Amino acid sequence: MIDKNGKLFGKVSVVDVLVVVLILAAGIFFAARYLSSRDNPISAGGALDELEIRFYSEEVNDFVADAIKEGDAAKEYAQYANFGTVTKVEKADSITWVGDFDGIINPSSKDGYYSSVTVTTRARGKINAIGFDLDGTTYFVGKTVIMQFGKAGFQGRISGVERVSDLADAPAAESNG
Repeated sequence: MIDKNGKLFGKVSVVDVLVVVLILAAGIFFAARYLSSRDNPISAGGALDELEIRFYSEEVNDFVADAIKEGDAAKEYAQYANFGTVTKVEKADSITWVGDFDGIINPSSKDGYYSSVTVTTRARGKINAIGFDLDGTTYFVGKTVIMQFGKAGFQGRISGVERVSDLADAPAAESNG
């Protein structure tokens, strides 16, 4: 099988075969990782729900909050997961935590150039027992993420997630009770 020159069947080097096998294995790994569930409901395990996802940051520069518009694409920076599109942007007073002379931490607000912001998006995903799956990654309420909304972005937390169908059913259920 291997001759005195180290060639398999006298034609191919064993090292060449190992290199080809490693390249094929790497290609299969990356294809499985990046093509299996991203934007593909069939391979992700069935039909996806439309989710409403909210993000909150206690303090961002006003120019960041003002740059986020309804209809902007929403992406999570680390995984570059698709969080759909922005449906609502809400600004309020910024919240800064300040300690007093007694060591008690109190909320305060910076006047002027800062706001807290809540951004709501809609995306296709699946709620599960520990959070929700979106674009091949599992997320949960309270997770700190770096988000990009159009040309703006901030670090904040996922503050809520619900199925849009559950939101639509809520008023009807309340009126029947």
